[in-house]
Amino acid sequence: MKVKKVISAIIAVFTALIFLIGLAIFVSVLKADADEVPNVLGFSVLKIETGSMEPEYRTGSVIITRKVSADKLEKGDVISFYSTGGQIADQVNTHRIDEIFYLKGGERQFVTKGDANQNVDEFPVYESRIIGKVILNLGVFSGSVIGFLQNPNIILFLIVIPLVIITFLEALNLVNMIVNRNDGTEEENPDEPERKRKRKAKNSD
Repeated sequence: MKVKKVISAIIAVFTALIFLIGLAIFVSVLKADADEVPNVLGFSVLKIETGSMEPEYRTGSVIITRKVSADKLEKGDVISFYSTGGQIADQVNTHRIDEIFYLKGGERQFVTKGDANQNVDEFPVYESRIIGKVILNLGVFSGSVIGFLQNPNIILFLIVIPLVIITFLEALNLVNMIVNRNDGTEEENPDEPERKRKRKAKNSD
């Protein structure tokens, strides 16, 4: 019985921590400077601002990217990157890899294209400019949720504080169970006294 409780507590703490990490990613993006995309453990959360990748990535959709080595990228992958020229220089863009070229120094150069665009992007993307490969599209609804969560009071009172309390209580419960187990304390079975009484009565007969 104790083992099940310990496992349950561990799962609860682990789930809460994962949720907090995910929340940290969202908050870090909301608070980030315009010229830098933050990441947590290599993951970043971005919002599609234009219709260049429709219909698969609709305007307002939220995506998650993961930092990967350039040699792992292939034609057809969707990547987020810092644009290198034109009116959107240094701005974050998300397009699909159309071609890959190999430079003399061994660096890769990526030609990208928006799914809804007729032509490839004017400026190529260098390895150092890549933010990450898109691994998940959370859709437009998630963008509305982020807009709601941009209110710091909402984040603090409805999400952060309850999660911190839950995580603390579960961790405290786990520590108590481990301490009790090390002390040799066993949980009393409510039916045990009745069994002992029956055994005693039988032996007296």
